[in-house]
Amino acid sequence: AGSGHGSTSEGDTFQMTTDILVALAASQAHLDMVRSELMRVLVSLVTDIESSLAKCEIMTAEPSTLETRFLRVVRALAEVFKEALKKMPEKELKIEEFLDAAKIDTLWGALDRTLDRLADTEVIATPAQRLLSLGVAPSAMRTEAASGLSEETKAHFASNVQAAPPKPLLNRLLPLIEAFFVLHDGAKEAEQDKQDKEDKKKAKDQEEAQIASGTPVAAGAKVFEEVDEVSFVEKSRLGQFCKRHRRPLNALIKQTPGLLSKSFNPLLKHMSMCLDFDNKRANFRAQLRSRRMESRYETIRLRVRRSEIFMDSYHQLRQRSSEEMRAKIQVQFQNEEGIDAGGVGKEWYTALARESFNPNYALFIQAGGKACTYHPNAMSYFNQDHLQFFQFIGRIVGKAIHDGQNLEAWFTRGFYKHMLGKKVIPADLEAFDPEYFSNLKWMLDHDITGIVELHFCAESDELGRQKIVDLKPNGRNLPVTNENKHEYIQLMAEHKMTNSVRQQIDAFLKGLHEIVPPEMLSLFDDKELELLISGLPDIDVEDLKANTEYHNYTPQSEQVQWFWKVMSEFTQEQRAWFLQFATGTTRVPVEGFKGLVGMRGPQKFSIHRAYGADRLPSAHTCFNQLDLPDYPSEDVLREKLLQAVRDGHEASALHEKEDRLLDHSWRASRAEATVLIERERRYGGSKQQAPARAHACAIASSPQTTGR
Repeated sequence: AGSGHGSTSEGDTFQMTTDILVALAASQAHLDMVRSELMRVLVSLVTDIESSLAKCEIMTAEPSTLETRFLRVVRALAEVFKEALKKMPEKELKIEEFLDAAKIDTLWGALDRTLDRLADTEVIATPAQRLLSLGVAPSAMRTEAASGLSEETKAHFASNVQAAPPKPLLNRLLPLIEAFFVLHDGAKEAEQDKQDKEDKKKAKDQEEAQIASGTPVAAGAKVFEEVDEVSFVEKSRLGQFCKRHRRPLNALIKQTPGLLSKSFNPLLKHMSMCLDFDNKRANFRAQLRSRRMESRYETIRLRVRRSEIFMDSYHQLRQRSSEEMRAKIQVQFQNEEGIDAGGVGKEWYTALARESFNPNYALFIQAGGKACTYHPNAMSYFNQDHLQFFQFIGRIVGKAIHDGQNLEAWFTRGFYKHMLGKKVIPADLEAFDPEYFSNLKWMLDHDITGIVELHFCAESDELGRQKIVDLKPNGRNLPVTNENKHEYIQLMAEHKMTNSVRQQIDAFLKGLHEIVPPEMLSLFDDKELELLISGLPDIDVEDLKANTEYHNYTPQSEQVQWFWKVMSEFTQEQRAWFLQFATGTTRVPVEGFKGLVGMRGPQKFSIHRAYGADRLPSAHTCFNQLDLPDYPSEDVLREKLLQAVRDGHEASALHEKEDRLLDHSWRASRAEATVLIERERRYGGSKQQAPARAHACAIASSPQTTGR
């Protein structure tokens, strides 16, 4: 089991001993004797291991049987208490009390301290959430720029070049870590989380019933409050251990992936956010391979016309069952010679994904001013087959994930969250409609009394017809006030990103989950899912440099020269994260970086001077803008830039929300300055009131969804 420590004969002997002890523990007459003997052995091992760890060197740690014996005793102990509780439930035996008496917490403290000593480059075999091309093993990753990296950067990010094996001491600690997971499986805390979710759901249902009855919710409710939640598992000893020792744990899993299905299963089941992306992906692929072996269906052969690739594929695949769709697909394009050995299939996936966004089908709309980012179209119902098409596209995305194929398909953050079954929050509205998000942000930050004239409804112009949707019962007659604006923002965000396209989302998810079950996808976050679907781009730094504008910097500025040097040293994975950090997507336009699009249309990448050498670089994705502080040295710039890019991926939803609000806070001020020009013509009011009124007009006249 687990890491398979010790020889086979030793393991068999100990298993036999464990079986005897478990059988004896089922009897009250022998239970005390078994517990006493286990206590004696456990106390002795704890003392000996603590003393041994204090003397160990990281690189020269000799193999030891102490840790393996300890793991076996712990497993025996767990089995003994499990059997005793089953046979004598009235005794209320608690293993925690036994462990406290053995002072095992002192050993966990020693384990913590020893693992902390291993927080170096060889243990960091996999940087957190490292970007990987689908289908490429991490050990095969090499970068052309590796030879140009500084020694410090090479040491810190060695795993971006190749996977270094864990050091001897870490391998020696593996049995102790396995023993920790045996005794901290997270089951009790998971039950608490389950009950907590049920209680919150009841409270939410009561709140919705209150809204439906026309009663306003409590004033001052926080729009972003849901992202603050920390589960009982995260707060437990298990959660704290996983977060504290994320790097060595990932290094061990990379070395022995099977740990996740055995002794490290609590980490996979309850603390998957601590797993690096490539370890998640490897486990995900292993599960898919297992499912694929269960499928015995023959190869699906498609014959399609390039000009009608969407409809031909749709008609030939629509009647296939989910089990059949797991089989291999071979494609032949009509009137073209060639055998599909994989290349034609990749071409089919690419062409089909592009055609899915064909405006003639009216299924998706471009979102956030980004030409390659899409969201379901609320007016797709003009296509009478739209829901069947959404289900088909969901199946194709699922099939591509299943087959390890990359698609040229990029969606909004909110849509990725829907795929994962995660709650979409108002902060996600930025990627969908950044201008409207900015206006709502202004509304949230200012007193709107006597300024904003909105009601709890959404208006849209659908081919010349005005459509009004109540956000709550009789909403078109309920005014938005400073007291209930939080509720309005929440409901409007839900309407724009979810409720207005609920049927389309459900149809897509039905198709997606036919191929890839939701519980398997839930392992990833929204950014990781984008990588899983779309893969990594090939980013040309020289092309980016040739299409960059500077503000309060020049191409000759020291910081700019250092920046491009660091960028040239980045691997493709790191460049992809930087591009997502600065522009909001990992996709490079077909025409290169000269084709970058921002909120105002064509908009080149730009670098703006910022101040404060202790600050991290920040980005405004709607404008493809990087705010780069005037750092004093190249090393500081490298460190800060790497940290910003890495943290941008690993940050929680709460941190993402805070960053987005900061990114847009200055835009509200700019809008206020702009409307000063308009005030005399449109309002004739005071200088103080004109900007506020203009913001109200901006909110009320959003091009896609407006309040009445």
